[in-house]
Amino acid sequence: MTQNLLLWNGNVITMDDDHPRAEALLITDGRITAVGSSEEVRRLKGEGWESIDLHGKTVLPGFIDTHVHLMATASVSAGIDLSEARSVEEVLEKVDERVQTTPPGEWVLGYFITHLSDRGMPTRYDLDRVSKNHPIRLAHRNGHLHSLNTRAIEILRVSSDLEGVEKMSGEITGVIRDPAVQSLPHPGAHLGEQERRKALEVASQSILKKGVTTLHALDGGPRNPGAIPFLLSMEKQLPIKVVLYNQTMVAEEVLGLRLPRIGGCISLDGAFESHTAALFEPYADEPDNYGTLNFTQEQISDFVLEAHQAGLQAAFHCEADRAIEQVLYAYERALRLFPRKDHRHRIEHFELPTESQMERVARAGILAAMQPSFLPAFFFRGGVERYERFLGRARLKRIHPYRTMLSSGILIAGGSDSPVTRIDPLLGIEAAATHPHADERLTVLEAIKMFTINAAKFAFEEDQKGSIEPGKAADLVVLSDDPFAVAPEKIAKISVLRTLVS
Repeated sequence: MTQNLLLWNGNVITMDDDHPRAEALLITDGRITAVGSSEEVRRLKGEGWESIDLHGKTVLPGFIDTHVHLMATASVSAGIDLSEARSVEEVLEKVDERVQTTPPGEWVLGYFITHLSDRGMPTRYDLDRVSKNHPIRLAHRNGHLHSLNTRAIEILRVSSDLEGVEKMSGEITGVIRDPAVQSLPHPGAHLGEQERRKALEVASQSILKKGVTTLHALDGGPRNPGAIPFLLSMEKQLPIKVVLYNQTMVAEEVLGLRLPRIGGCISLDGAFESHTAALFEPYADEPDNYGTLNFTQEQISDFVLEAHQAGLQAAFHCEADRAIEQVLYAYERALRLFPRKDHRHRIEHFELPTESQMERVARAGILAAMQPSFLPAFFFRGGVERYERFLGRARLKRIHPYRTMLSSGILIAGGSDSPVTRIDPLLGIEAAATHPHADERLTVLEAIKMFTINAAKFAFEEDQKGSIEPGKAADLVVLSDDPFAVAPEKIAKISVLRTLVS
């Protein structure tokens, strides 16, 4: 970005409550130095500065996505896109196309089986029909469900004794769920060094085009060792800013890297579609299934206490109420034993909390990292009937309770969980403002705050970014239309014209 720049004749939405709208802003050495009317700001422009007439286009603070698996997002570009596959046969056709161009013995990876139910995943026998000479691994978009062929099962040494390994007549079928999935290396770990670098560069440029200037990368951990040092080595080469979360339960590892935060998708439970999200009451279509807790209460309580005492900000994946209870108890215990103001510990997803849990989260100052695009991608794709079968009507009404959360006093921010859903903050803003449950919808302003100023607070960066104010970084996005001036259901159709990163 040009160091000295004037943007004028625009519709500047600042996210600063005291001065919500402006026409122009001045940027000096990558920092915003003035915000106001075109007339007053243009007078401050220096000799030889670049000047851009916005012609009335809308400027917002650069979007912040608070939940991205960056290495997984990058590795998707190296795999097969199965997002349009409607049947196992269509999946096999696409896998066969990749097999034909892949040397024997090399991995064949596929992602985003979006239109298949978890009970319709390809088995090892299906995939073996395509190839027995290539290890094949296909990941459901929720990340908690995989299909492997026989060669992949052998290489990964999948044990039939692990919970979550589907078997039929004692034989592994190749369909793997939580908690067994958590014992497998991440699919991106199968990529070589140069493949990872290239994939990360491609992904970063695509992310930038969506108006994202900062993302929270939840990576590393035992399933993808080395990912955090790799991202640290690449950080200055990326066109976007990255906040790193190391998904480990070893505090010394994080402290050794001098990172102030730990965790991310340390998955206390799984996902609804896989019937592994941990519920207080059983799944409506499986009365003996309460989902899966991947850790004991003692394990989580001890780890939270250690991280909290070390001054780290912690984060955990909890989709449903039973998993939320597990981490909430651990946070409350740590805060009771060692009170600490402004800790900003997080819960990721927080999709099905109880009313009392929301009250306790607010009282403890815990943050909720939400993914509004889950609503159109999962819960209400093709109607609510499918998820009503999983959860029943009463629990479906409690999904993603944004308005209730805000009323309880919980600070919420937005993310994509990419590659689970695509990085697209405008889609997330639209989804929050058009929640299928009308009484849980956010205003457009509240929804935008999820991806700007609220998101900045999640990383203690509200003094640096998240709003357009003098002194803050000139991280900006220029939009074709004003999100306040279009119908909420058309916000995702707004184009990103330009993204500036200081």
